[in-house]
Amino acid sequence: MKNTVNIDNRTVTIPDSWNGLSLRNQLCLYGILLTNHKSYFAPEELMPAKRIMIVQELLDLKPEFMQKWEADCVQEDEENSNLIFLSELNEVLKLADFLFDIKENEAGDTLYSIKLGLTQNPYPELHWRKKASNKLKRLYGPDDELKNISLYELALSFTLFEKYLKTGDKQHMLELIATIYRPSKPITKANKQSGYKGDRRLPILDHERMVKKRMERMKNLPDPILHIITFWFAGCRNHIINKYANLFSSGDTGEKTGNDYGWGAVILNLAGGLTELKKVSKQKYSNAFTYLSYLEDQRKLAELDK
Repeated sequence: MKNTVNIDNRTVTIPDSWNGLSLRNQLCLYGILLTNHKSYFAPEELMPAKRIMIVQELLDLKPEFMQKWEADCVQEDEENSNLIFLSELNEVLKLADFLFDIKENEAGDTLYSIKLGLTQNPYPELHWRKKASNKLKRLYGPDDELKNISLYELALSFTLFEKYLKTGDKQHMLELIATIYRPSKPITKANKQSGYKGDRRLPILDHERMVKKRMERMKNLPDPILHIITFWFAGCRNHIINKYANLFSSGDTGEKTGNDYGWGAVILNLAGGLTELKKVSKQKYSNAFTYLSYLEDQRKLAELDK
């Protein structure tokens, strides 16, 4: 549910999710959250400072407004002005809570972690002009929530993302984006009528050799674009893991069931061996995961019957 705020003689509507933010806000808020401000703030001041910066961005508040706000509290009640200002500020800062998963530890401290809630593709296409011909070139990204990627593409992209998380190596980020952003299929009448069969992009299977070439193009993208696309991918991956939770964890035991031997093993298992590997790889990941979820549920039922 969106929040409507009357402030500074303006009415401002605040979205309630990453998906509801404008691209400008997404880039700015991601920058605030992921920028290291530790040299300016003590550890206990860092998250409150970031929340203030977020609200200033969302409400488009200038620094002088914050000063005037505090001065108005002094004028209202000089003796209790600090308490009044902090109380009012705390209420306004709740506008930023939709960006976080919020928990309380055993000591009663409030812990904020960034919510991986961006699942709408912020850059459905990337484009540039070739210097020699001035011709516009385009690369197309996957649908929101990665809904149209194949099982093979999911295996490749999840593996690259996991390598990036583990190493922090930018090359893995570039390779990930160069894998999921691809040129259009031929613009034919049949493709147009079929809606490109749900995916405008050339398939990655049998076109892997072009990824390295596209990585050179990705190197020219500004870092904020690279990072917000990767953050979006993380949100989609998180959405998929939650949607098919029984493939990634078996509950209280913490036993991992979905990815113990790498994503290639998932595809081989579905294919029943190497002979059907290519056919299964082309399937939408959702078809494969629905089937795997069914098998896992059957396994659990069989365990209960023992």
